[in-house]
Amino acid sequence: MTIPAYFGNFPFPPGDKKPHHLTADKFKMFIYTGNKPYSSDLNYLLASTDKMTTGIYQLAPGSNFDPADIHAGDEVYYVLEGEVHLLNPETGHTERMGPGDSILIPMGVPHRGYNFTDKAAVILFCIAPRIWDEKGPPTGYFGATRLFKSERRVSE
Repeated sequence: MTIPAYFGNFPFPPGDKKPHHLTADKFKMFIYTGNKPYSSDLNYLLASTDKMTTGIYQLAPGSNFDPADIHAGDEVYYVLEGEVHLLNPETGHTERMGPGDSILIPMGVPHRGYNFTDKAAVILFCIAPRIWDEKGPPTGYFGATRLFKSERRVSE
């Protein structure tokens, strides 16, 4: 899959950088990943330059994104609404995050987001310096997914 031309060039190409008021009517909307809409997240691209990409993504109630995403830069999440569980399939490590929580995902670390609730999860993200390498978004995660067994039960 090729990267859409607006990545690295939105709202302007690298040679035309200037302060720019970003308004919601100009945000680019995309689905990650478009080839699996049943397990995707809805994204609003706020800005994407040659040095960083920032946007907001939304996970519908009970959904997740697949395949695991792997970025060519460090990524920060900041949860605006709802709850998201982040899984690192290489290690089996999970993090549960709610409004006001943040996480740093280092470059090259695979991650999947899950929303186990009945409300949408809305997450602000920023990736620097690049969202993906020249090959574009991952088409799958081909390593073994590690999951940890837990004897702990959540009581009502």
